[in-house]
Amino acid sequence: MDVFKLIGIGLTGGFLSLALRGYRREFSVLIGAATAVAMLFGITDILRNVLEAFWSLAEKSCVETKYFAAVIKVVGVAYITQFAAEILRDSGENAVALKVELAGKVFILGLTLPILTGFLEVCIDAVNCI
Repeated sequence: MDVFKLIGIGLTGGFLSLALRGYRREFSVLIGAATAVAMLFGITDILRNVLEAFWSLAEKSCVETKYFAAVIKVVGVAYITQFAAEILRDSGENAVALKVELAGKVFILGLTLPILTGFLEVCIDAVNCI
C-alpha cells in the first residue's frame, strides 16, 4: 500500500472520529482505533521487507543474531507501546497511557539487560588481561 492510501485512511478516520466526538464519544474512540488498526495492516508488507533486509544484514555481518533480534524486539516494543499510549490518550485516558509507557520502558530495559551484561563481561575481561 502506498503512502497516499495510508494518509487517506488516516484522514478519513480522523475526520469521522472528530465528527462523531460531539455526539457519541465511544464511537469516536472505536473509529480511531479501527483506523489505526487498518493503517497497521497497510504497512505489513513494508515492515516485512524491512525485517528481511535487516536479517540479511545480520547474516552477512559477524555479529551474533541474538543482538539483532534484541534490537528488533526493542524497536517493536517501543512502537507498540507508543501506539497503545496514543490510542489511550485519544480516548482521554492519559493516566493509563503513562502507565503503558512505563511498562514499555521497563520491558525494554529487561530486553536489553543481556546485551548490557555481555558488554560488561567483555569490559571486565579486557581489564583483567592488562
